[in-house]
Amino acid sequence: MTTKRCLLHPVTMFYILDCDEPLSPNGEALMEIHNTFRVGGIRLWKSGARHTKPVPEPIEIPFDTFRGYNGPPVELLDLGIPVMSARLAKALTDAGVSNIDFYDATLVHSTTGVRYPYKAYNIIGLVAAADLGKSEWFSDDGTPLINVSFTRLALDESACRDQQLFRLAENVNAIVVSAKLRDYLIAEGFTTLRFKKPEDWVQL
Repeated sequence: MTTKRCLLHPVTMFYILDCDEPLSPNGEALMEIHNTFRVGGIRLWKSGARHTKPVPEPIEIPFDTFRGYNGPPVELLDLGIPVMSARLAKALTDAGVSNIDFYDATLVHSTTGVRYPYKAYNIIGLVAAADLGKSEWFSDDGTPLINVSFTRLALDESACRDQQLFRLAENVNAIVVSAKLRDYLIAEGFTTLRFKKPEDWVQL
């Protein structure tokens, strides 16, 4: 008798976190958050290091809406001063994520004055988890750290260890989350969060 081995596709254990922004049916932006990098003399939010200077709280960040949009701000914005909704911050904490420092923030509508409770966040620690031998990448200075451009990313999942969430050392714009955390956030109803497979993530 010949035994055939069933070859299964490898299960993706880690994903790149992203978030939908409010867009019109034509793909036009419906809101803009005016967050800069600097607050209280602090401007580095993706270094993986804790802030050594006190962060002035609450951080007030204005935003505008366009084309009649009256919905909530985006759940997560990893630009400038990274911010997320207070409910997302609570969900991450409840899920056991402990390597994020949170700071009270408020998003304030520039016209209506409506205020939304948010959190500025600083993810602590960078993990060098890219499998560069299997990835498609280039770096202007030849150094595979901080801002590597990827057209295809492969992760060395053994390097991810037991982390639930971290920034990728090779490109700090990538927030990597475990499949377990992804499933938890989906179950908690975070419908605008997106979880990209590493091979589908492009950063140029």
